[in-house]
Formats: sequence, C-alpha cells, structure tokens
Amino acid sequence: MDMSHTPATADDTFETVTEKDVADKRATNLTYAGIVAILGGWIASSALFGLAGFIFPAVAAVPVIFVIMVLLTLG
Repeated sequence: MDMSHTPATADDTFETVTEKDVADKRATNLTYAGIVAILGGWIASSALFGLAGFIFPAVAAVPVIFVIMVLLTLG
C-alpha cells in the first residue's frame, strides 16, 4: 500500500515544560554524572594501583555510606 496518498495526522498536543521539570532533569543528570565520575575514578585507581587502589577508596567510603544510611533511616 502506498502511504503517499494518506495525509499524516497533525500532532496538536503540546506539553508544557516548567522550570521545575528542567531543574529536576538537571539534578538527575548531575547525579548520574557524579556517580559515573566516582566509579570511573575508582576503576582508574584500581587499574593504576591494583588491589590497594580498590580497597582504600572502599574503606574511605565507609563513613560516607554510614551517614547516608543514618539519614535514610531518619526519613
């Protein structure tokens, strides 16, 4: 069937984008970029320094994870 004789339907539904949506999207993108940067640094440290480069960042992250867990349990 040749579709050139059938007109396309008009898409007249416009979605408004608010400043809050843009700010939320930016915050999400920054969070993902931060996670990628941290994991990339950890991988680079492991590649450069071997097992010590893998273990020391993990040990250094223990207090940070502990504080995050406490904040999550407080609500």
